[in-house]
Amino acid sequence: MYRMIIFILVIGLLFSTASADVAVEGVSTYFYQYAISNFEEFKDYIFLTSSAIWGWEYPFIIQDGTFGGGYKLDGFVLHAIPSADIDPDTIADINAGDALTDETRDSGVSSYLASLPFLTANISLPKGAFFEDDLEIENVTVVLNITALNETSFDVKKDAALFGYRDGTVIQVPMSGDDEPVPPAAS
Repeated sequence: MYRMIIFILVIGLLFSTASADVAVEGVSTYFYQYAISNFEEFKDYIFLTSSAIWGWEYPFIIQDGTFGGGYKLDGFVLHAIPSADIDPDTIADINAGDALTDETRDSGVSSYLASLPFLTANISLPKGAFFEDDLEIENVTVVLNITALNETSFDVKKDAALFGYRDGTVIQVPMSGDDEPVPPAAS
């Protein structure tokens, strides 16, 4: 009897682990795009993201105020580094779309980035979310606003989510706090 209970528990644990990344019918993954609305106001800083899971192994230099994509179970960590504190030649080899190559990692870029006097934003930025297919969502952009950036603080808030639909319609939904975007009710 005890063997049967243990067997069922072991099978249950294995099944729950194996099914963690299984598609659910009628539900799709939507990767967020993030847009920093006042990015141009902070020309004295370089903005980067690192991976919530992998740290500086997947850095991304934000060049136009937008970023997104990546592994769906990961999250972005947003950083600001004063431009004067970073050597552009050292970070020039970063392939922003992929993990650092072995050559780049061996050159110390990952360690270099981690050693910089960076500020980390006070916000949670997941890579994406799951929404029902019936909503006919095509894409989701989360609009961020930097509310404070100085030597000691980097505060960012989510202002709105822009839900783009398959028919070309875009609906803006206000956001507050660190909440996740919620699509408007299907009509």
